[in-house]
Amino acid sequence: MKVKTPAMKIDLRIDSLEVRGAELVLGGVAGVLPCEASLAAHEVRSLLRRALSPRVLWWVLTGGRGAPSGGGAPRA
Repeated sequence: MKVKTPAMKIDLRIDSLEVRGAELVLGGVAGVLPCEASLAAHEVRSLLRRALSPRVLWWVLTGGRGAPSGGGAPRA
């Protein structure tokens, strides 16, 4: 994933998603500055594979209260 921002590592908020050419472009705000993140199709597939794992889905569905087998935060 490639992130374009005029600043260093700061809080990031994603406000929009659009397909631009061969990339999925996420637009948002990093701190108080506008930014853009671009992902290729293979990066989106990899992210979805990790996000749709049972452990992560359980974490999302239970409001972040942990994994069903007593584990802590989900591993992606």
